[in-house]
Amino acid sequence: MSTAAFAQTNVTIYGVADVSAQGTNMGKGSALGANPADGGAFNLKSNSSLIGFKGTEDLGNGLKALFQIETNVNVTGGGTGPVANTGNSAFGSLRDTYVGVSSKYGTAMGGYLSTPFRSTLTSFDVMPGATGDGRIENLMGNMRMTGSALGYAANTGYLQASSSVRATALAYALPTLYGFNGSIAYTGSNNNGSTNQTTVGPVTENSTGTSITSQTVAAPQSALSMNLGWTGYGVNVAGAFQQAKVNNSFTYSGPVTVSGTDPVTGVTGNTSVTANGSGTLNAQTYTSYLIGASYTGLPGLKASVVYNRNTLSTNNPNTNSLLNGASKISNNGIYVGASYRFGNNEPRLSYANLSNTTGANSAYYGGQDGANQWTANWGYYLSKRTQVYGLVSYLKNNANSNYSMASGGTSIQPTAGQNLTTYGVGMRTNF
Repeated sequence: MSTAAFAQTNVTIYGVADVSAQGTNMGKGSALGANPADGGAFNLKSNSSLIGFKGTEDLGNGLKALFQIETNVNVTGGGTGPVANTGNSAFGSLRDTYVGVSSKYGTAMGGYLSTPFRSTLTSFDVMPGATGDGRIENLMGNMRMTGSALGYAANTGYLQASSSVRATALAYALPTLYGFNGSIAYTGSNNNGSTNQTTVGPVTENSTGTSITSQTVAAPQSALSMNLGWTGYGVNVAGAFQQAKVNNSFTYSGPVTVSGTDPVTGVTGNTSVTANGSGTLNAQTYTSYLIGASYTGLPGLKASVVYNRNTLSTNNPNTNSLLNGASKISNNGIYVGASYRFGNNEPRLSYANLSNTTGANSAYYGGQDGANQWTANWGYYLSKRTQVYGLVSYLKNNANSNYSMASGGTSIQPTAGQNLTTYGVGMRTNF
């Protein structure tokens, strides 16, 4: 870049390095085919460590050009256990990266962006950087379907829809006026007029019988997302809405017979597992909204509460579908959290609850697919930008749920109804 260009453009290099050393334990499952209780796993986790470049250029007449390039950084090598995967790049997946223009009328951007729904949700997180195993995104905005909810053997696979996502999009942010702010983003489909249907499944055969074996997140093929908020007097109130077309087709069939040992009775042999009917679920749209509030009016304090509702709709509500004539299934999420800094100390505590889905015929879909999670984190600041911390988090899965800890980085994977506990220490520095 020329000297003249540097004179005209403000460029900032920034980033975060956050590594934690954690142990993880997994409780015993009661479902047929469940993984055994597992504990003592030790892993280093790179908690959304990142590096970015951002800048602005004055174009005159009140206009400014702006850009941001941001990527995750693979601090721990990407392996599990004592051996890192040295073949991995130091740079991981793309984060918010865009180019845009701003004026007194607002800011327009295009690129790979956090949707307004995601930006609003993470703004209420009390954990540093909205990252780590207790982050708000782990449960809020999600709906996960497992094989055991359909009556199959337990497995680590699932089909999940999530609204807290980044997407290639065009976005417009309103200028802040009397404390009010808002934004809207749209990501269009690139299907050239086709249906863009993605087939997930069918459920496949494995050592414990027929079940969902893959871990699939139904990515939005097009989405509209928006938020609106108000900030003043130490109070922030915001709401967000997002509707995404997912166009996923999921097929299943039954009944099946599983050969193995029942973990409840201890009996070995062929066990009949009734898979509830056969047919196809054609998921058309995934809609989420939230409303939340936070209070920062006292120095060092942040207290947040969020309510979220998610709905998965189908375009073929017939008796041969998973919903058995219903047009949608829904769940609800609640998050509460607080952090308080005094001196160099900052304790943080959060709780998230994701309800079981409702709306499907219980004879076809077993439900019991919710979860809840407690997280406690205590940070001690060594400087303005660097802290060490300790954490413990407990994730309780309902009978047919298999949510994991948010940061990954461990070989422990729960099957339906298995609970996870993680604990450890870490260090986080910003630059």
